[in-house]
Amino acid sequence: MKKTMNLKNIGAKTEPWLREIGIQGYDDLNQLGSVEAYRRLKEKYPEKINLLALYALEAALWNIHWLELAPEVKEQLKREVSAGGPV
Repeated sequence: MKKTMNLKNIGAKTEPWLREIGIQGYDDLNQLGSVEAYRRLKEKYPEKINLLALYALEAALWNIHWLELAPEVKEQLKREVSAGGPV
């Protein structure tokens, strides 16, 4: 069994999905970025991934709960995602 990623906000259901898109832990997520990771997850699992996943991914990089993300950070993330196509 693989070691858990130990990323805040990332649960047992999401971890395998992240591994499928090449994210094995914090360093991979940090290098790829939360927006690109979200886009890849959304493309692979369109019915299961929503904006909360984007917030969770970004908050994982800050090691905070996603509810602690400032509203302006959430707005910036949404702008970055929508610049690349539908959310």
